[in-house]
Amino acid sequence: MSNTKTVVKRKRGDWQIAVLFLLPSLILLGLFVFWPMIDSIRMSFYDWNPLKGKIFTGLENYQNLLKDKLWWTSLGNTIKYILMNVPPIVIFSVIMCELVLFANNKSKVISKFIRGSFFLPCALSLVATGVAWRYLMGTNYGVINNFLSALGLEKVGWLTDGKIALGSMAIVTIWRWAGYYMVMVVAGRLEISQEFFEAADLDGANAWHKFVYITLPQLKPVLTYIILMCVIGTFQEFDLVYTMTNGGPGTSTYLTGLTLYKTAFSSLKMGYSCTMAVFIFILSIIISVVQLKLTSDKD
Repeated sequence: MSNTKTVVKRKRGDWQIAVLFLLPSLILLGLFVFWPMIDSIRMSFYDWNPLKGKIFTGLENYQNLLKDKLWWTSLGNTIKYILMNVPPIVIFSVIMCELVLFANNKSKVISKFIRGSFFLPCALSLVATGVAWRYLMGTNYGVINNFLSALGLEKVGWLTDGKIALGSMAIVTIWRWAGYYMVMVVAGRLEISQEFFEAADLDGANAWHKFVYITLPQLKPVLTYIILMCVIGTFQEFDLVYTMTNGGPGTSTYLTGLTLYKTAFSSLKMGYSCTMAVFIFILSIIISVVQLKLTSDKD
């Protein structure tokens, strides 16, 4: 009986120690994540201007959001942006992974150099990246257009032509994030048991068959996570669009993150911007649930 009490006390003590160690992190999460999230939901029901105070308006902000043309334009642009950058990021991250592993079989030094080169763009500041690419893609004095002129080709309005400005930004997003997600793909690729590949070799499978029928299915959880993070990240995209185009020309590159920012800090409509944030949050949850449901392994 005494031994049982000792075990119970020991388990209780371990649990208390675990809570004690977790408490600082839980407090920080509560203060800087959960409380702002809950408060944003509360403030979405107010007409709040820091200079005039706040007035409870109920669902008026949500009704106005449904009729806001700029909001729906930015939401449409964001969906286009997702379709432009997410598939290439996934594809390039897988290709980069295979190149790194192929180089690793030849020379670890070369493999490390390639991996570092691919990863470098995501280590740079987002603001610095946006400013640098804005000068590279400049219409009159940009490096890319100067190169095209030297070849006798016409200059392109990479960031001033509303038809291609969003695509130009997508190129920068792909360049920046493909290497970051490559690291995750490499980690997932190394977790695949070599027994699968050895069995495939015995069956006479070539490299393409092994990639399609072994590598990709085994990478499914990693790729699903990457897609989810890319989609959610695109809804929050702000730095690149702000530094490269500021939403222009016109509203062709307005994304939800920029619209939310300008509503809050240019128009000082804090309550209305909280409504936008709640909408993005709900939409992100819906997309995540649907995607996880569609890609869940039913075997």
